[in-house]
Amino acid sequence: MRRRNSGPFLRTREGTYVLNMAPDVRQLLLHMFGELRDVLTQGESDDPLLRRLFPAAYHQDPELDEEYQGLMRGELVASRLAAISRAVEMIETETPMSDNDMILFMQTLNSIRLLLGTLLDVSEDDTEWDTKADTESDEAQHHLYAYLGWLLEGAVSAFQLPEAPRK
Repeated sequence: MRRRNSGPFLRTREGTYVLNMAPDVRQLLLHMFGELRDVLTQGESDDPLLRRLFPAAYHQDPELDEEYQGLMRGELVASRLAAISRAVEMIETETPMSDNDMILFMQTLNSIRLLLGTLLDVSEDDTEWDTKADTESDEAQHHLYAYLGWLLEGAVSAFQLPEAPRK
């Protein structure tokens, strides 16, 4: 029995990937990718919201970690901005994605999820984090966080599928 993938990402016979998303979902992703770009380019380096995007490399030595962050942050921001630009291009043009494009797309989705998880104070210990929502806005953000997780899971699943047989 051949497994069919009908999730948000489809692997083609050519070994590329296409987005299987409604236009409103594409627009939502474009908006969130733009927000991520703004946070990366306009945010302060010590903004706690960014702590999961730029985690400490040297937990035991704050001075060494500060030096590392000073050396690497620009490069990390540049690579994230390049990934965002490529992800936006793929959504807008509906261009099939190569393996490398898919990796960039997953990295960008994960970056948004990390930021939102930081904003919502989600931790690995949270098993029922959706019960922490105090307002409708919090609840909506928790649902968005879960949806981004589902999208990321769909991307990883499609990426792991064997190449579709050629006819």
